[in-house]
Amino acid sequence: MDSEDRFNQLMTQLGSLNEQVRQLEDVDYMTATYKGYSNAGLTLEEVKDEIDRLRQQIETLNRELDAFD
Repeated sequence: MDSEDRFNQLMTQLGSLNEQVRQLEDVDYMTATYKGYSNAGLTLEEVKDEIDRLRQQIETLNRELDAFD
């Protein structure tokens, strides 16, 4: 895989992770706050943990993307 393909792959992954975080923050977090569980059946703590896990992955991808500059 050449560097351009790798860059594009990382950008796609980053977009997907950002969308997952947005969904968790905008929908699942609010639903879990009011109902006690999200649409996916996660508790509020589980939603928070998943957001944190995804943000760590985003940070890792961003560092890898910075290497392309």
